[in-house]
Amino acid sequence: MSRPTTLSARAAQRLASGPLDPVTLMCDVCNVDRLQADAAERMALALLSSHPEFVRLPSGHWALAATATAPSDAPPDHGSAGSLLDVSFAVVDVETTGTSPVAGDRITEIAIAQVRGGEVVDVYAQLVNPQRPIPPYITQLTRISWEMVRDQPTFREIAPTVVDRLAGQVFTAHNASFDWRFVGEELDRGIGHLLAGPKLCTVRLARVLLPDLPRKSLDHVTRYFGIEIEARHRAEGDAVATAQALVRMLRIAENEGVRSWPALEKLLSAPSPKRRLTASDRRRRAFPLPASEDYIA
Repeated sequence: MSRPTTLSARAAQRLASGPLDPVTLMCDVCNVDRLQADAAERMALALLSSHPEFVRLPSGHWALAATATAPSDAPPDHGSAGSLLDVSFAVVDVETTGTSPVAGDRITEIAIAQVRGGEVVDVYAQLVNPQRPIPPYITQLTRISWEMVRDQPTFREIAPTVVDRLAGQVFTAHNASFDWRFVGEELDRGIGHLLAGPKLCTVRLARVLLPDLPRKSLDHVTRYFGIEIEARHRAEGDAVATAQALVRMLRIAENEGVRSWPALEKLLSAPSPKRRLTASDRRRRAFPLPASEDYIA
């Protein structure tokens, strides 16, 4: 059979055998060997969202509208009737040697907190040998030293476990793009696995559901809910606190009528409401906060 000449026709031919994640689909459609997950998602949306014959499933996979079914490893689609609290979330936090995986920074610790049924049901945490030095300022922030990680497994060694714990879950993190980039790079480097699927950022969720909260850092969101972080800037402490905050925000969403994963995606795709600046806000902008406190994650 000849290969279709238009990109949308190629996508239709490829999806005829069933749903595909954006990376696999766009690599095949565009005839490239590899794509970053974020780039593939943007490409798929740009190419397919205006064509009614294609649908994006709650899992993040694409399918033909006439035959759309979720793949077996995708998060369950509860539709409009199921509770949002029944969706499975993998809440991820990583500690790293720096801020750029592309520039060679690596993960020193990872934690994945599983959230199902509106509660934290399991936590996986593991120190990781980054196979490179840890800068002193990072050790000062995270309290993770080279002595702590030199005898720990490399990410390649734990990669299958990480993939297992992310499979069929919504990848969730506070400032999710940071954790997604690092985990994606490590999985690709270690075992050639391309990270794909649905993603949820709890910073974005807080902006939508807690518009009057002045700052959306993990410190501010957890303080708002009265959640204590057991160990700040350590993967397990931050992941568990983020998971607990996620549960609280999902309950707020349900109380506001957002009762399914598709409904939550729709809510988050809308522009964030703008909060009116107060005199306190203007003073903070005029006099920057000290750099010793973390206001980002």
